[in-house]
Amino acid sequence: MDKNKLFIKVLVFLLGFANLSAQESAIDIIERVRENALMLNNVYYKFNVSSEFENNLLPINGVFYIKGEKYLIDTPEIDQIYDGEKFYTIIHENKEIIISNENNSFLNFTPSQIFNFFLKGFDLKNQNINENSHFITAKSPEEKDIIYNIFINSSNLSIEKIEMIEEQSGTVINRFLTLTYDYNLKVPLSLFKFDINDYENYLTVLEN
Repeated sequence: MDKNKLFIKVLVFLLGFANLSAQESAIDIIERVRENALMLNNVYYKFNVSSEFENNLLPINGVFYIKGEKYLIDTPEIDQIYDGEKFYTIIHENKEIIISNENNSFLNFTPSQIFNFFLKGFDLKNQNINENSHFITAKSPEEKDIIYNIFINSSNLSIEKIEMIEEQSGTVINRFLTLTYDYNLKVPLSLFKFDINDYENYLTVLEN
């Protein structure tokens, strides 16, 4: 599976759940999550993504800062800055910087783009485990043997865990954990600005 699509699916559930109820449909919840995510200011996530299979990218730890539609993803392997106009994808292993616009970026994690991606073509179901936990299952007809389980803490409405599961065997292909989540922080605007001087000897590639 395309690792960038997986990363998008993981990040869609990082952007905040507000006032969930067991009676709401999963689509209603995601719609409300989108509205809530766009209202939150200066959001910070620390995350870990791991796999039970050999993977060149995973396990990976990183942080994700969001201010409106601007954001910064910082991991040891790949960083990305979106300043509201252009995407700057920094691949450290290759010492390469890819500069692109919203229409042709192969990685696009703006809140609106993430939610639009997940609301198209996925069968989403909200299930209530108990008073303390919810989980949403997500399944795409394009991935017939893959199901995503998203575990939510009902008391503080935070994402505890996301599992990508091979449905037939029950094997966990990938597992995501939110390590830290906070918002309304003081985040400097310089965090969302790209400075070529920070990347000496990196090759710059412009995508038109």
